[in-house]
Amino acid sequence: SLCRCAQVSKAWNVLALDGSNWQEVDLFEFQVDIEGIVVENLARRCGGFLKSLSLNGCQAVGDSALSTFARNCPNIEQLNLGSCSRLTDHTCHSLSRHCPKLSVMDISSCNNMTDNSLRAVGRGCPLLVSV
Repeated sequence: SLCRCAQVSKAWNVLALDGSNWQEVDLFEFQVDIEGIVVENLARRCGGFLKSLSLNGCQAVGDSALSTFARNCPNIEQLNLGSCSRLTDHTCHSLSRHCPKLSVMDISSCNNMTDNSLRAVGRGCPLLVSV
């Protein structure tokens, strides 16, 4: 709905795309269309405000995009990466270094992640209560 508002006029575009309006984002409905660059742009534009992101099923998103995301989104609290099959341990290491407020993370069906991922987020994300 914010994307539709952004199309009304230039003034509405500025307001609708302001990062403070994007605290919770769920991209599940667009999973087949979402590529890494979308995640990187989202992180750069509203990373300081973003608290919850679902990339569930976004199979084209890789470690590079999540590394950029982690660096730009230090306030992320909930992150759903379920079925993001291209992600590896590198993603969790980035999250552990840059996202200390992460409390809930879904990495179900991320088959390229190992127990090293769990160790990393366990050490670097002290508020983590659910994986």
